[in-house]
Amino acid sequence: MKSWKNIFKKEAPLSEDELMKYLKNEVDAADIHELEEKIAASDFHMDALEGLSAFKDKSKLAGTTRLLNQQLKKQISKSTDKKKKRKSDDQQWIVLVTLAVLLLSILGYFLIHYSR
Repeated sequence: MKSWKNIFKKEAPLSEDELMKYLKNEVDAADIHELEEKIAASDFHMDALEGLSAFKDKSKLAGTTRLLNQQLKKQISKSTDKKKKRKSDDQQWIVLVTLAVLLLSILGYFLIHYSR
């Protein structure tokens, strides 16, 4: 961040293809400066580049990335399914407790009112 005034400025994220081309040195000389500025501006991009450059076999990189994305999507869908299930279970208990309290209140009213 060069200035505190533009802290919410959205910069165009690097695509996976741009990172791969940068790692394989397939980027034009004109574009390399722009890519390096984007990478230097974001800690996330710096970490991504560091992790990708540490990968030994570049030919398996695309498959590994695809596998990681699939596993991440599966893990996220599991957690959202659990939240949905938990939410519906909680609602049933709330309804049951509310009905029980209401029934006990009505029963208590009639017992007090008609016992006189």
